[in-house]
Amino acid sequence: MHSAIALSDDADDFSQARFRFAPPDNEAPAAVGVSGVIGRGTDAAILLVGLARYTGGLHIDLAIRRRLDPGPDDHLHVTFNAGLLVGVELADGRTVVAGYDDWNNLPAADEPLLTHRGGGGGGREWSSTLWLTPAPPPGDLVVVVACPSLGVDESRLTVDAEALRAAADKAEVLWPREPDQVHHAVRQNPVDVPPGGWFERAFAALPTDEPAG
Repeated sequence: MHSAIALSDDADDFSQARFRFAPPDNEAPAAVGVSGVIGRGTDAAILLVGLARYTGGLHIDLAIRRRLDPGPDDHLHVTFNAGLLVGVELADGRTVVAGYDDWNNLPAADEPLLTHRGGGGGGREWSSTLWLTPAPPPGDLVVVVACPSLGVDESRLTVDAEALRAAADKAEVLWPREPDQVHHAVRQNPVDVPPGGWFERAFAALPTDEPAG
């Protein structure tokens, strides 16, 4: 996964970018009362475990369940989202697919962005979390998944507009978000170097950031 947080050295750009890729840390989200099987094949199923509504986005929890233990060369042992396609269709008809954005050109603030937040597991159980921002417009929201390598065809689950609206009303801002603190590097204590040897000469040759006397 790439990161767009390093797109700019400007503090405002940094702040905006980080919330396109992660939920705000000053909010208590509200659960959207929707879960269930999105799609399934003969030996695998993809589940919507839960949704959490923030004021500015939607946190999506997915899971993969398998009937049999995977083999040692199974692709899910390499990365949690290998072969798993996830997308969202908004009520206004716009669509977005996770991981298929131009990371060097962050979409405009009002354009949807769906990013992988993490995941993992092992054996027959795997999880994947995603972050959708900005908050979806009023109306139904459709979650679309597919995983051909596991025999799960393209499938969808519709999240009811009323459930989304009710959760939006309950999402709570805990406090205004304070600016991020700037942490300076901590200077390490000098290493004990044997006098008169190679290390003493090597350390003496290193550049120093101490001001000249």
